[in-house]
Amino acid sequence: MTNRQRDISKRFEERYQQDDTPWTRHPPEPMVDRFLAFLQDEKPDARVLDIGCGDGWLSLKAAERGLEVWGIDSSKTAIERARRESQRRGLSDRVEFSVGNALELAYEDDFFDAMLDRGLFHHILPENRSLYFDNILRVLKPRSYIYLSVFSTRSVGEKNQFTRQDIEELYTSFRIVAYEEDPYPTSAPAHLLHFIMERVR
Repeated sequence: MTNRQRDISKRFEERYQQDDTPWTRHPPEPMVDRFLAFLQDEKPDARVLDIGCGDGWLSLKAAERGLEVWGIDSSKTAIERARRESQRRGLSDRVEFSVGNALELAYEDDFFDAMLDRGLFHHILPENRSLYFDNILRVLKPRSYIYLSVFSTRSVGEKNQFTRQDIEELYTSFRIVAYEEDPYPTSAPAHLLHFIMERVR
């Protein structure tokens, strides 16, 4: 992992410490619920990785549906918040939060049935993307699913922006099952694209 990538992680820790987290105010998109409902029906015993989980809101949403979830984030402050909230809501037995590095996942091979990436990938620098894919493909089972949200080209002020075609070209081991864009203009801090993908190789 490059020093520039470490600097990004450091900035996020500082923002969580300062409670400067506008991305937590983005309203939950309908596709999240559709994805979790699909897992609940098709893979009720699914192990789910929430990569870049932040304060754990999406991990907890999945755990409420009975899924078993592992949330990982580089921010110690965010993980502490996630753990407190999981205890408050009585979900500690279904979700485990850890401080960690998405480019050095400390899980066994073929461990997860599904992955949630709501807003991490667009912070992975281009020079580290191959390492990101090496890690997620190692820990995901051959038949697995991903929920992904990334900055669109309409997301003002963000450096790493994507189109649907960009994601198709980058996620070559997956096929897009469903796709949506946020309404535009959006009142949220960023305009996002949302994908449900199935691993094909």
